[in-house]
Amino acid sequence: MELEITWMRTIKVWWSYLWRNLIAIIVAMLIGAIIGFILGFIMGALGASAQTIRFVVAPISGIIGLLISIVPMKMILGKNLVSFV
Repeated sequence: MELEITWMRTIKVWWSYLWRNLIAIIVAMLIGAIIGFILGFIMGALGASAQTIRFVVAPISGIIGLLISIVPMKMILGKNLVSFV
């Protein structure tokens, strides 16, 4: 069943994604901070410089953020879109 694209449906889908994505961003930041702290602590104890730690931790944090950003979209796709009237 194909639905007509209206502004009201567009806004409802956008809002549904926005608030879920904001929560996902907060979760990704917390997970990234925890993993970054652990890796930074270990690497610092092994004598790595701050620049090296940033070089290692930044890409890992970015990958975590990308992976978590899929969750809100999956949640929305699982919704019954007919209710977005």
